Amino acid sequence: MDITTLLAAERIVHLKDTTKDDCLKTLVRVLAKTPQVTKEKELLKAISDRERILSTGIGQGIAIPHAKIDSVTEFVAAIGISKVGIPFDSIDDKPAHLIVMIAGPEGQSERYLRILSRFTAILKPETTRSRIIEAKKAEQVLEILRETR
Repeated sequence: MDITTLLAAERIVHLKDTTKDDCLKTLVRVLAKTPQVTKEKELLKAISDRERILSTGIGQGIAIPHAKIDSVTEFVAAIGISKVGIPFDSIDDKPAHLIVMIAGPEGQSERYLRILSRFTAILKPETTRSRIIEAKKAEQVLEILRETR
């Protein structure tokens, strides 16, 4: 699965946010600019509600906030990069440097799980994470992700 089809350069952003809530708002705003996301407030509520149940900070500096809702017509993703890190209540208690937000439609659980799994597998190697964090431009991040297909 080529996850770069879910992304675009304008959805890869360097974050200035210092809190999880601000980071989530920023990435929802980024996704809300796509035609796939029809209701920004609904997506923010779904993402925030999911985070309150259990943090999506999976450790190793990675968080993958995600939601499936009816007002999202097709899977879409955004990546936030934070050099300093954002406290994300991660399982290893370390800040998140790479935040991948995924939004998708209800009723596609199998594809949803494949997308989550693929992002996790791609970002697992420390060298890949470091290269993405150090990348100056969004196009460089997309190229790094394409290399891991």
